[in-house]
Amino acid sequence: MKTVIIKLKEGEIISHQEVPVNCIININSSFVDISNHLHKDDLGALVKFEHNKTISILNLTDVTPYILLFFDNELCFKGASYSLNKERASYMLQTEYKTILFIKYPNNLRLNNIEKLSYE
Repeated sequence: MKTVIIKLKEGEIISHQEVPVNCIININSSFVDISNHLHKDDLGALVKFEHNKTISILNLTDVTPYILLFFDNELCFKGASYSLNKERASYMLQTEYKTILFIKYPNNLRLNNIEKLSYE
């Protein structure tokens, strides 16, 4: 088990929240089937794309229920998406971001307050 730290800011108050993840995954492909890396009972994972393509394509069909948090090269928060797949349909996502944090849904993380990610 590993821990990543999310910096949060609400008004003038800055705090940090530790988030447990099962693994940090380095991927050198622009297409990845995330279900090969993240399993149903995993708390989460940090995925780092190492290829030099502009876009990464993620197959999230069997990856549920997770929130995906996207971070830029400086690990600043850029956005979020959900992988809930309640209908059991095919689900793919394209992104330009190379660092994606998968965390179990539901959780107590306030998305509007996320600023930055750090990990070792």
